[in-house]
Amino acid sequence: MRQKTARPQARTGTDRWYQIRNLADGAAEVVIFDEIGWWGTSAADFIQELKQVTASEITLRLNSPGGDVFDGVAIMNTLRAHPAKVTAHVVSLAASIASVIAMGADRVVMQPHSQMMIHDASGLCVGDASDMRSMADMLDRQSDNIAAVYAARAGGTVAEWRERMAAETWFTAEEAVAAGLADEVAARREDEPSATNSWDLSVFRYAGRESAPAPVVATATAQTPPAEPAAGPAITDQEEDSMSTLSEGLRERLGIGADAELDDDALLAALDEALTERADPDTPEPAPAPEPVAARLPEGTVLVDKATLDQLREDAAQGVAARAQQRTEARDRVLDDAIASGKFPPARREHWARLWDADPDGTRDTLANLAEGTVPLADLGEPGGDDLTADTEFDHLFSRKAG
Repeated sequence: MRQKTARPQARTGTDRWYQIRNLADGAAEVVIFDEIGWWGTSAADFIQELKQVTASEITLRLNSPGGDVFDGVAIMNTLRAHPAKVTAHVVSLAASIASVIAMGADRVVMQPHSQMMIHDASGLCVGDASDMRSMADMLDRQSDNIAAVYAARAGGTVAEWRERMAAETWFTAEEAVAAGLADEVAARREDEPSATNSWDLSVFRYAGRESAPAPVVATATAQTPPAEPAAGPAITDQEEDSMSTLSEGLRERLGIGADAELDDDALLAALDEALTERADPDTPEPAPAPEPVAARLPEGTVLVDKATLDQLREDAAQGVAARAQQRTEARDRVLDDAIASGKFPPARREHWARLWDADPDGTRDTLANLAEGTVPLADLGEPGGDDLTADTEFDHLFSRKAG
């Protein structure tokens, strides 16, 4: 399948749409400033060159309206598998499959005034009704795969991202960060072009963000953490029994009935009050005798000595620490399972851990809705005949769209 995007200026069939170069500081730079996979240079050429890069850091600079879907997915997977730390900079425009390539980076940086666009895959098919139905099914599968890539980075479900893709959603730099597709908006370099200034975007439904409606995306990554720690994940029966035993021990030593509704703070407060008001055995009995301390304690409580109180406080502190550890371990188990089942890449683990700490229940539900194995790990095939030239396919697509 070929997916045409914007109509560029005419060029020869030997032009390259990318550059890969090593920098003096031991890093490497990859520049994609054209349509992807067209004009005689394929993703196979790009991948072979990228595999020769041994730098520990790669800077990817993107300014592209998209291109061949399968080539783009192959490039994304190659970037994701590279041992180097990859930082993608959307210099001006990352539209269509170019936005998917950006998702292959460990970090995505939007330059000021840059834009990102997502939409469903499209293609050209020549054949009978059966061929057309097969083509439609294949396009849906490919769009689902791409939606899974967005969901793995930004959160949400595949179905939600398919809705945004079907609507052709454009993002400003700030909107891309708010949606979770990018990590930050950085200072712009003076030698970088303005967004969309090199492309005729009339082939798209909207000719850039200024012509498109605002994106409807839940800004999960921009949530403000609650002032107080959110409730932790559910713990096992064994862990619950351990905490119950500690609480029961406190109540028993204080003489507080099991039916009294007191939390851990209230139990410790009762202990503090009991210690403060305990009578000193070496102090002569005053005259007249004060009101008995027991009369001033909550009903059902008893006095305890300092050693007992200190031990109870230590036990309570250990219990709080144990519960925090249990919550962390429960979170890590869920994230490890999600990575192992292919719900999101390891590079996004810290992102999901922050979401979990802010909203454990909501994040657990989101992860449960992500389909297993949706992150593409292998290159996809390229159906379709070779009897049509790139220009013929291009003319078929645009003549049909213009009609």
